[in-house]
This record gives sequence, C-alpha cells and structure tokens, in this order.
Amino acid sequence: MVTDKALVPMAEGSEIKYDVIVIGGGISGLTTAFHLKKRDPKLRIIVLEAKDRVGGRTQTISLKSKDGTDKWDIGGQWVGRCQPHIMSLLLELGLETHPQYTKGKKIQQLSGPNISTFSGDLPSLSIFALIDLHHFISKVESCRKLVKSDDPYACPLAEEWDSISAEHFIQENCFTQGAIDAVNIANRTIFGTESSQLSCLFWFAYISAADGIIKLCEAKEFTAQESTIKGGAQKISELLAERIGHKNILLQQPVVHIEQTCKDVKVTTKTGETYIAKYAVSAMPPPLLDFITFSPSLPEFKREMCKRMTLGNYTKIIITYQEAFWRKAGFSGEVITNGGITAVPNCSSGPLCIIYDASLYNNSPALLGFIAGDVKVEWTQQSPETRKRAVLDQAADYFGKEVYSYIDYFEKDWNQEPYSHGAPVCIMPVGSMPVFSKAIRQPFERLHFAGTETATSWCGYMNGAVQAGLRAAAEVLEKLRPEVLISEDYGALQGSTLATRPAQGLSKQRWLKQPRRSFIGASFLKWTIGFGIMVGIFMMAKKTKFYRSF
Repeated sequence: MVTDKALVPMAEGSEIKYDVIVIGGGISGLTTAFHLKKRDPKLRIIVLEAKDRVGGRTQTISLKSKDGTDKWDIGGQWVGRCQPHIMSLLLELGLETHPQYTKGKKIQQLSGPNISTFSGDLPSLSIFALIDLHHFISKVESCRKLVKSDDPYACPLAEEWDSISAEHFIQENCFTQGAIDAVNIANRTIFGTESSQLSCLFWFAYISAADGIIKLCEAKEFTAQESTIKGGAQKISELLAERIGHKNILLQQPVVHIEQTCKDVKVTTKTGETYIAKYAVSAMPPPLLDFITFSPSLPEFKREMCKRMTLGNYTKIIITYQEAFWRKAGFSGEVITNGGITAVPNCSSGPLCIIYDASLYNNSPALLGFIAGDVKVEWTQQSPETRKRAVLDQAADYFGKEVYSYIDYFEKDWNQEPYSHGAPVCIMPVGSMPVFSKAIRQPFERLHFAGTETATSWCGYMNGAVQAGLRAAAEVLEKLRPEVLISEDYGALQGSTLATRPAQGLSKQRWLKQPRRSFIGASFLKWTIGFGIMVGIFMMAKKTKFYRSF
C-alpha cells in the first residue's frame, strides 16, 4: 500500500469508466448524484451502497395496523419548515408532509420518579426550576451565537469550551434537578449519547447549525419535529434513485479500498469489483472511513477526526394500536422522562427517554419511543422479551393498561444495523474540535465528502444530508464541469445558505408568520417583572445545596 501522500501516476491500461463514484446510497449520497445529473445529464455516475437498500439512516417498514398494514419510519422521520434544503427537495420530488400531533396534555417525569402533566410549551416544574431553565436556555443561546457552524474553532472561546463537556456546562449553569433532567433528556434524544460525552464547543456548533436550541427540541411550527413525510422518509431515497436510474446504483457493494492517482480514483468493494472514475464522493458517516484502506493514506487530521468521532447509541420502537386511546383521554402522546425507577438488575432506570404520537396521516394509530445513550447500552444487555416488557410497563405508567392491547410492536437497534453502527448522528468528544474544524469537509485530492455530519445547516438531520450533498456536488462540478455551475451552486460552495432562509416554494407571508421569539422567552417576558424578587432569592440560593431538591 502506498503510504506517501503524493499521488502515484495512473497505471498503464487503466480505463476511466465513470466521471464520479458516489459512496453511500443514503439521502446525502443520492442528493449528490441527483444534483450532478441535473447539472449535466451526460455525466457518468455510479453509486455504491453497502446495504441491500437505499436510505441510509432512514428506513420505512410495513407493520400491522388497524386496517391491515401501514408504513412507519424506524429511522429518521421528522422535517420542518425551518429546514430549507430538505423542504425544497420534498417539493421537487412531489412528497407531502403531515404535521406531528401535539394537541392535548403532555407528560413529564423529571427530578425523581413522580409523573405529572402539563399543557402548552412549558414543563410543569417548580417556579425555581422554570426560572432556572429559562436562565440556562438564555445562556446557551448567548454562547452558541459566538460559534459558527462552518468553523467552530474560530470562536474566541473555542479552546476553553472544547476542554469541557456539555454536562460540565450544564452543571455549572443549571441549579435545579428538574432543569438538569430536561436538558440531559434532550441531549440523549438528539444525539443518542450523554451530555458528558459531548464537547461543549461541538454542542454549541450543533445548536447554531439549527439556529437555536428551541428549534432542536420542539415539535411545533418551524421546529425540527414539525412534520413527518407521507409514505415515509425512505421514500426520498427511493425517488432519488428513480431519477438517477437504478442501473447507476449498485447495492451490497461495501467499499474496502480507495486508491488515488494523479488522474483517477480507483474504488474496490468487498466483492472484489473495482470501479475507476475521475472523482469520488464519500457520503458515509465519518467513523466508517476507518473500515477502508487508502492509497495514499488519508491526511492526518482526517484520520484523527475519524478515530475520535463516534455514533450515538439508539433504539427506536414503534407500537401500533386499534385506536389512539391516549388522544381520547386528552393526551398528545408526548412524554419526556428520566426513565423512572426499574427493578431490572443492572439497569439504572426505565428504558424510554421520550415518547411521541406516531399516528399516520391516515389516522392509523401508533406510539413511538426512543432508548438512547448509556441507558440504551444497559438495556441492550437484557433479553428482547425483558426489554419489551419494560417498555410497555413504562408506557402504561403514563397512558394506562390500554398500552398492552397493541397490534404490532417493532424495535430497531441502530447499533446493530450493518454499515451504520449507530444513530442518529456522529458526535465529537471533549478536546476533539481542532481536528473537526480542519477535516470535516476538507477534500482529499480527488475524494470529496458529503454526509449530514459535514453540513453547516441542520447537521445530523435530513436537511443536513441534502445540504452536504449539494455542496459536495458543487465541489466536483467546479473541477469537472465549471461551466454548468449556477449561483446557488456557488452559494453551496461558500456556505452561504443559512438555516433560517425560507425553503423554496413556501409562501413568503407564511414564512413571515414564524415566531421571532422562542416560546420560553415570550412566556417568561410576562413573568419576569412579577417574579423579580424570586429570581433574586433563587440566585442567592444557588450558592447553597438545597436547590437540587426542586
């Protein structure tokens, strides 16, 4: 294997059969191929996908339902109008969305095992915990605005924030257990990992890519969990594959070796097949690059980033029903929980961290839940039967015994998914952000990089996958067909497409209705003066140890 970073001359007799090889048949890789074809239909493109399906970390399956069978997402599923790239792609593909059901009371289990309900946006915490949470979110927003998603380490406080975990920041700036639980549950759900495992700088950069922590966490208008896709999220990849041409997409072709010369890229798969092209794009999760050998080897920063970057621990569960009994009882189906108490040995809490109503656009009822982070690792050690019983028992604590009268139950452990090895997104631990900033999008000679982790707008989401695919396609076109580039391609190259730009095809009037202030900011504005004295008392109390009881 060539170890020197200089590219070797092209071997005699080598034949360049393709213009571009795309590695990875998820949304990002297929967006890359689709955009290349749109700009120049004559381009010879081949997509190599390791799995037996397209879709990557999106997957839609059939489950038993009240009317026979229906399709549910067991991978990524949510989109929102705050995500312009994915919304524009849905419009182009003719796919419709369905709003996430949020009407009714919500359930929480924070700061202990007790279960309570709340309505609206604010959790039912003590006044001290509510003030604490508001103060903390304001602090996060002030900090994350200093961190650019396209270059986090350019922040003046980058070194300091990269030297601490998100948990350290939370413990230093949150003073009630209810607020701490709420933030940790959000992180566990968003990243599939614990706050202690996140670089604080990475956390701020991720929040900035979504234009705010509230948009990441909420399921209302113009937030991350605003809508689902009719027919399922995997439909995006299936339709892209049709547009690209199925003959140009090869499944079950895991890449094991990439060799570059001064004129071409040679990609070898596990089956022994070799494909040669002028350029290649990797749209795999960065840690999976560690399973490929390179000639010449990857640059040091890129290799170091791949070693440090890890995928989250994630299991998604869908439970289908004959009727949405929780709605009849006045519940939205949404639960945020610390897991409560469990009697199962070697498990620190119940399995679930969050539950949502997963009923389809045709009113086929279902609930979904996530087991994530360290809790997921604990519960993976249990048998499927024990885990299933614990999930149902925990859900029954919230919604009653009707939970046990399900039609179908399905569990997807993304850590066991071949060629994914985890979900929903890759994260960077403490001290790793210098290599992240230098390597995450940096091309390596004729090899370019897509994938949602490389995005600057909603990285980790389907929107990020699309944005990264458009950017990688523009990079290749700039070298291969510069004459076909248009203004939006140059925008993608310069990272000028912002998370807050309205999606193409949306009504301007509708877009302008987006709230300019977060729900917590708006609600607390009405409270602040009246509770000024309480804030003062609270800020004094935080220096003592009694505040953790709230």
